[in-house]
Amino acid sequence: MGSEQIVKQYGRAQIDRDLAALRELAHPEIIVTYPQSGEVIHGVDNYVDMLANYPGGLGQLDEFTVHGTEERVSVVSSPIGLPMITVTGSGNTFFIETMAEYANGQAFNVVGLLILRDGKVAAETSYFAAPFDAPDWRSTYVE
Repeated sequence: MGSEQIVKQYGRAQIDRDLAALRELAHPEIIVTYPQSGEVIHGVDNYVDMLANYPGGLGQLDEFTVHGTEERVSVVSSPIGLPMITVTGSGNTFFIETMAEYANGQAFNVVGLLILRDGKVAAETSYFAAPFDAPDWRSTYVE
């Protein structure tokens, strides 16, 4: 499977909360970083558990677009997710741009960097337009 397809399936797994697929697509030693809150999540178990316990869900995904060596567009709808995701990149490095609309009605611009290693997502760094304090409920999963 090519890098673009891995990124596309990874995003779809997050949207569908298909934690088994996400676990397969993420590198066992994945590092997920939220620079604005200072959180770093180490390992696929912590990341998947954090997503499984996300309060209120993540909003709605209407469209998922992948740009790379070939441009592809597919439309995905789900009761959780993000309104639109644009993925740009090739090789093992991809950037994601999106607008996240959460269940409480708040919306944030999000920019993320995904790095693949060994055919899996090994690093994800996400920047949110508005800074936030790290919530207590995630303290179990981050440093």
